[in-house]
Amino acid sequence: MGTLASAYGPLLEQLARRFNVSLAVAGGVLSVHFLGALVGVILSMRLLQQVSSRTFVFGAVACLGLGCAGVALAASWPAFLGGVLVIGVGFGALDIGCNQLVAHSEGTRRTAVLNALNGAFAVGAVAGPILVTTAGRMHLGLLYGAAALVAVALVPLVAGISGRLPFTSRPAAERSFALFAIFMVGFALYVGVETGIGGWMPSHLESIGLQSLTAAAFTSGFWLALALGRLLIALVPAHVPERVIVITGLSAAAIALLVALIPGAAPFAYIAAGLAIAPIFPAGIVWLAKLRPGDARATAWLFPASMVGGAIIPGGIAAVIARFGIGWAPFVLSMIAVASLGSFSLAAGYRQRVAP
Repeated sequence: MGTLASAYGPLLEQLARRFNVSLAVAGGVLSVHFLGALVGVILSMRLLQQVSSRTFVFGAVACLGLGCAGVALAASWPAFLGGVLVIGVGFGALDIGCNQLVAHSEGTRRTAVLNALNGAFAVGAVAGPILVTTAGRMHLGLLYGAAALVAVALVPLVAGISGRLPFTSRPAAERSFALFAIFMVGFALYVGVETGIGGWMPSHLESIGLQSLTAAAFTSGFWLALALGRLLIALVPAHVPERVIVITGLSAAAIALLVALIPGAAPFAYIAAGLAIAPIFPAGIVWLAKLRPGDARATAWLFPASMVGGAIIPGGIAAVIARFGIGWAPFVLSMIAVASLGSFSLAAGYRQRVAP
């Protein structure tokens, strides 16, 4: 999943040339992926209540493999987007399924375990830009064909999954729905930041004079920082509140992205932003899970919100770039990070006001 998600950014220039579309249109592949992921998440919210975790994960992996096969065989831009849409459906299903299974498991170190899970995603994402730059641009079909085979190879391992998610039926106060809405907005904006950096960072770095291979290497550095940050967060004492981790990370990321406006500092500023935002997604899930223990519905709604952010915000960035130029990408990303920070800060303050 990590490799597939990070491959789009370095592929944009190649996709524009191969299918004879503009760079802004090629950037729409990010929105199509997350539109499919949104569909996958919404379907999964229902399916997870009806089928076993094993059956659910099997279907999601199969969907991911079919999408990769479709992309590998695509001969036109609509066919390529169709394959990406199917990949997105499987991606969204696996995203909500795996994260929910960990978030609602028993144990006091769920935040650390969830960070390790998402760290594995980021480790895979490190390889994406390198694979694309060294081989994928010339052999796109082989790259996605190999990904389809990996999905097939994972199927036997699914047999080791067991259990179901807890879905307790309990009345929620009106204030809980308001809190859910705040979290959903914060997550949508956060995913827009992460996806936006991964998608537009290579093109921005090339626009300030870096070669494609160098830009791809720094993009891999961003994903590596994301992986390391999620693994290193396990060293943070368990008594540190998740809200502190989230708010601190977004504050640092907003500053780092402003620094990325300086050409000489941009590559390293992006990597610093990756390190800062690393724990936000898993920590935010556990934050809400602790507020609503034993009810997977609460955290389930964070995933469609995340996919909406991934589908809409990169497209919005593309519109800004088409109008003002790619040099504005870091500033736009920083403002999105500030908006996410505001939402999560509101969540922390709101919870304090309503707590008994």
